[in-house]
Amino acid sequence: MIKVGDMVGFEFKGEAHLAIITEDLGKGYSYGRYTGLLVGSDGDLIPLNAEDVTVLANRFQLEGWEKKKKLRKILDKSKPT
Repeated sequence: MIKVGDMVGFEFKGEAHLAIITEDLGKGYSYGRYTGLLVGSDGDLIPLNAEDVTVLANRFQLEGWEKKKKLRKILDKSKPT
């Protein structure tokens, strides 16, 4: 179950992102039920769907998500253009 204050990871357009849940609008909102504060941004709030996010409940999960982000950037740089 997702709740306000949870750190979540999600993918958007092939990139991994982190957000902190700031608002739960309730069951009546099927898409964008949750509002997340995008980590590393200037306070960007984004709508999130429960099916699109992974709750990062501990430090190891968070570190794994960060490694995934870094690995994807490295792989993208190594692709021939």
